[in-house]
Amino acid sequence: MKLIYWSVPLGLFIWSIFQPTMAVYVFIGIIILFEGYLFFVDIFCKPNPSPLLWAPDEIKIIKKYHISFRYPFGAKDISVILNGFRWSTLLWVPWLLWNHIWVPASFIAINFFITSSLSVRLDPFYFLADAINRGQYQFSSELSLLQEVAAKLRNQNSF
Repeated sequence: MKLIYWSVPLGLFIWSIFQPTMAVYVFIGIIILFEGYLFFVDIFCKPNPSPLLWAPDEIKIIKKYHISFRYPFGAKDISVILNGFRWSTLLWVPWLLWNHIWVPASFIAINFFITSSLSVRLDPFYFLADAINRGQYQFSSELSLLQEVAAKLRNQNSF
């Protein structure tokens, strides 16, 4: 099921075999629209939780992962789509460099690193649990606080 989310980046890459310049500009246009919207929501739609109801560390978690709390099911899917675009970089950059399309290749490579933190903020439960499973135990307190805040938000149904 999740492979369908990767169909657009891979379809555009297949198109780039025949028309690399046109396909890469369409790919970059989609990236700008999709990720621009995500960054806009992440920056300008942060909630302002009441300090009377929330502890200071809970407020930090709410503000940091607000998209995941606001859209719990959609944020996971959007994270998968975003990662489809991100990881297709491994195909795009060498192909574009081979075709001497330097500037778009550089943009796509830089975009890979810029969007990594956004992907984590969209699906923090998965990424923090994965980090803990890989031995990075410094994230265990953040994950437990995240789970507490999520439970508290489910009971309140609002910020």
